[in-house]
Amino acid sequence: MSSVLTRSRAPRRHGAAFVLPLVALLWAGQVGHHEQATGASLLAVAVVCGAAGVAWQLLHRRDLVDRLTHFAAAFTVIAIFLFGLAAWDSHVSSAIGGGVGLGGVLTGLVYTEQWLRSRDRRLRARSGSEQSHAVPVV
Repeated sequence: MSSVLTRSRAPRRHGAAFVLPLVALLWAGQVGHHEQATGASLLAVAVVCGAAGVAWQLLHRRDLVDRLTHFAAAFTVIAIFLFGLAAWDSHVSSAIGGGVGLGGVLTGLVYTEQWLRSRDRRLRARSGSEQSHAVPVV
């Protein structure tokens, strides 16, 4: 019976999950194409592409966190303060929607993997404490 409890199911992988951030990035590339982007529209790009990164990581998990954690933190600060506060109604003078979208996708991937790792550690710790309270069979 214990083999049933300790056996975990391998995560399902959806190979076509890369389409989600690809579509989000194609859309993001059009934002600000004619130099009409505002901070609000760039923040929307960051949020939508971040959500695409979250979905991609949940559907097809890969280890990217160790290399991209600092990038994700910097991107979050830039997106919130620059686009959200400083340039909310201001027009942006270049077509940077694609770059902002890519930053959103990468940030979503990193934050989701951080959360998944934390969840996995909690589950392992919980199952370890349950096993330590079990009565050994002789």
